Amino acid sequence: MSLRKYAWLFLTTLLLGGLGGALVALVFDFGKLTESSVGNFLVGILMYVLYGMTISIVAQMGFFAYMTINYFAKTIFKSPSLWKSVQVFLVIFAFFDMIYLRYTALGEGGAIGPFFIEPILLLIVAVVTAYGKSSLTNRSAWIPTLFFMFVGTALEWIPALKQPDVHSTLSMLVPLLFCNVWQVMQLHRLVNRES
Repeated sequence: MSLRKYAWLFLTTLLLGGLGGALVALVFDFGKLTESSVGNFLVGILMYVLYGMTISIVAQMGFFAYMTINYFAKTIFKSPSLWKSVQVFLVIFAFFDMIYLRYTALGEGGAIGPFFIEPILLLIVAVVTAYGKSSLTNRSAWIPTLFFMFVGTALEWIPALKQPDVHSTLSMLVPLLFCNVWQVMQLHRLVNRES
């Protein structure tokens, strides 16, 4: 990947993070933003855009961390099927950890059902993204895309998952998903190969 292509990916991901932040502001805090003056509205939107851009930096660090891990794992696990099996195991492990760890930290002895919402939502997005990526490239991209979209996003999402309110979790998830889906769907175009 050339420096020009990387700069394009960085800037477009940054803008998408800002767009995700603005969307969060308009959906979740529209009432607060419109309580006062136009200046209050504009400053509020600007703060959410900057928040989304900050989240995009986290997403970009996670993406390049995954790329590094993937590169080393392919050299450590000589068999591609073994590395894919490890990725599938880690997706399953992360799914149950998202439920169990959040329930033990925030459940306070209540029902466990609500703690399934976030992992299921993330898994649906990961599966749809993996399907789209494999349709654009080849079938071998399915598991790595699923792994990055689920495990990578879950790790990046940890600060918000520690919070008990839905607003915190979704306000971080929306920019993360905008950025992670964008990055993974652009990768094959930037490296000029189908994987």
